[in-house]
Amino acid sequence: MSLDLRHIESFVAVADTRSFSSAAERTGTVQSAVSAHIRLLEQRLSRKLVERGRGKPVSLTNDGNAFLIKARRLLVLADEAMEGSSISGTASPIRLGTTMTFALSALPPALARFATAAPDNPVTVTTARSHDLRDLLDNGSIDIALVLDQGPHTGRIETVPVSLVWTAVPSFAYDSSRPLPLAFLNDARDLRRHALTALDTEPERQTELQFHADPVGLRAVLLAGLAATILPRPALSEKLIDIGPRFKLPQLGAVPVSIYVAAKQEREAVRTLVEELHRQIDRNPR
Repeated sequence: MSLDLRHIESFVAVADTRSFSSAAERTGTVQSAVSAHIRLLEQRLSRKLVERGRGKPVSLTNDGNAFLIKARRLLVLADEAMEGSSISGTASPIRLGTTMTFALSALPPALARFATAAPDNPVTVTTARSHDLRDLLDNGSIDIALVLDQGPHTGRIETVPVSLVWTAVPSFAYDSSRPLPLAFLNDARDLRRHALTALDTEPERQTELQFHADPVGLRAVLLAGLAATILPRPALSEKLIDIGPRFKLPQLGAVPVSIYVAAKQEREAVRTLVEELHRQIDRNPR
């Protein structure tokens, strides 16, 4: 039985992001193609892998969770086969995993400096939630993870405490006589806890919480100026700024951001990239 690698890549992307639209963005295709890939894969395997439906969150079936382990192995083997047949002298890519938030903010300048320092070392980027990225590191799908700290690990080599800031677009408008609209991902419990702890010091300030399943959808709401959120300071950009002082919002705490490296990654280029990532997340005052 032959399996199409494109279908497997789409399945893994859906499993990692729990979103067909995010999976399409990650794999460089469109949502309808991802849906078709999953359907064809299920037909080939004669089993249902993904639960989906209008108004329901995307999840894996028991068969889907079992196949996910094999799917990751197949992709790793395919990568190794491609690296083995690559042109002599061309370095294999460094596979970097990070969150969508860091990929759209802190990562580009770090990668630009790395490209200057190590021009012959390509980098591929995978985005997922922080807890999923450490799993990808452990199963060999990525070489480096830049994430909100996920606890002790033999591969954790750098940890930087960074301040959290109230974040929105520069045009965000907020009348203090009305509830402050705050948007978070469904599973961003730690960030919500920091926000609510800070707001507890100002019980007179009302808030209105929104929850989003998909980081792309959350970002769309933020960029439209419909809500604010809290982010680590290194995730700020020209599009998303610190609005705390402007609206006299209460002081937030800090969170650790960590860099994890897979075992047996001893290439000099990997160390150089880690240095650039550390430099980027530690460049802003706390």
